[in-house]
Amino acid sequence: MSTLTTRTRATTPPTGGVRDRERCDTLVLAALASADRDGYGVLERLREGARGTPTPSAQQVFAALHRLARNRLVRRSPADPRAYRLTTTGTRVLAARTSAADAYARALHTLQG
Repeated sequence: MSTLTTRTRATTPPTGGVRDRERCDTLVLAALASADRDGYGVLERLREGARGTPTPSAQQVFAALHRLARNRLVRRSPADPRAYRLTTTGTRVLAARTSAADAYARALHTLQG
């Protein structure tokens, strides 16, 4: 008689992971705001600026770059075909998401008293 063992799915993201796709995309956009970067440059910038908060994994960063490029929020840099840069639309989306996050943080602080 054999017993079946089942593995349960982890309820927390793996170390270094960001669970929400929109948050991951926003972090990648923010990492590209100051300079053109390749995927590993984005990952390095995110880890530098994380200050103890979860950062996307390499797989999440590269998937986000492809998704953002497909949605025309980033494009390849003409100077370095491996690097990405924000488009005008990407800059506007980042500003809108940053504003929404700031409003959410203000609301949380107000509710906490």
